[in-house]
Amino acid sequence: MNAPPPSADWNAKLRQWQRQRLLIWSTIAIAFLTGYFHRTVIGVVADSLMRDFAIERATDLGILASIYFWTYAALQIPAGIFADVFGPRRVISLALLISGLGALLFAMADNLSLLYAARFITTTGIGVIFVSLIKIQSNWFRAREFATMSGLIVLIGNSGSLLSASPMAFIVESWGWRTAFQLIGFYSLLMALVCWLVVRNRPQDCGLPGVNEIETSEGHPPVIWENSALCISDCVKIVLKNPLTWPPVIAATTLYGVYMAIAGVWWTPYLMQVYHIPRVEAAHHVFLMVIGNMIGAPLLGFLSDRIYCRRWPYIGATLLFAASLALLIFGFGAKPPLLALYLIALMLGVGISGLTLTIACVKDVNPPQATGIAAGITNCGPFIGAALMQPAFGWVLDRNWTGLTENGMKIYPLAAFEHAFLLCLFVLLIGLTATFFIRERRNSR
Repeated sequence: MNAPPPSADWNAKLRQWQRQRLLIWSTIAIAFLTGYFHRTVIGVVADSLMRDFAIERATDLGILASIYFWTYAALQIPAGIFADVFGPRRVISLALLISGLGALLFAMADNLSLLYAARFITTTGIGVIFVSLIKIQSNWFRAREFATMSGLIVLIGNSGSLLSASPMAFIVESWGWRTAFQLIGFYSLLMALVCWLVVRNRPQDCGLPGVNEIETSEGHPPVIWENSALCISDCVKIVLKNPLTWPPVIAATTLYGVYMAIAGVWWTPYLMQVYHIPRVEAAHHVFLMVIGNMIGAPLLGFLSDRIYCRRWPYIGATLLFAASLALLIFGFGAKPPLLALYLIALMLGVGISGLTLTIACVKDVNPPQATGIAAGITNCGPFIGAALMQPAFGWVLDRNWTGLTENGMKIYPLAAFEHAFLLCLFVLLIGLTATFFIRERRNSR
């Protein structure tokens, strides 16, 4: 492909391409914050749900939270196929519509079965958005911008986690948890309409040059893979059989499983029961974890794009995550002073940021035609990890329960949380080991 002439028309198209891609990506990213909200919100409303629906075991609450992650994991490969076949615009708009209706149903639920069903419906919508966003990135952004944009997804998406922390706790205390789910439901329905009006699948759909053409004009022609014409089944086989796919997937499975067990469900109850502090103050600690992730994710993405390396930033962040958890357990016996706990929460948030590089690691070692499939397969791992670890944490708590209750809720001793944190550290060390086996194809960027 010859580089296009540096004409005024070409420069005008480049400027339009820059504006259009940022508008499209930002719209989807802002809509996607609902996904982060639903991931972590159960921890903030845990006691209210246990009281209102007579949930007696921590394991049962963990199962309710894990429905999100089992459903999300099951949808990732279909999501990649949907994105490749139907295009991200259709998939994202319909997904937001479904998730909005699911959130409204959650707010109206009057029994545990309906609550489970509503969480399943909500996740069915949310579960296909991220892979379509990855497809948008690969169609609209240069290869050397990919990890940076993935980090920014985490930055914007984690606004949803912030909403589900202290602001959510305030809404629950003021107007009840049902009001919060009504608000997020209506927001999802609004964003479904906005995405349909704004999003376009490729620059060519707007009469603009494609990203490969632009990169070629800039002296960075795309890598040509063998068998460039691949069907969906070929893409699935290539990604699954590629040994370079699996180390980052294994790492992500353990990292996210541990993080979501802690931040997504049990950190707030841990603080309320062990430190006897109110819900809003406990949620501040989750807020700090999210802030740490919002800081670390874009920085790691930017760094890995600039130094052309994913592996060592991934290893460094995972080491920080493991060290933070080890400090909590062995340094303070799972009950540090509150000031130190704020620092540990922030370190945990920065440490989980290595997860941001997972899809970039897998994308770099698989054909560009398989980007949607690769993202879907990769994204299965973290959500399977979360689905397993949330009830596993609750199971450890139940095993160490001493029989104490308060206002119909089980009160778990410090030792129970300490054992659960030890389980998390063991799982996390498996993920840390996997990061050392990550390999890269430097000529893929």
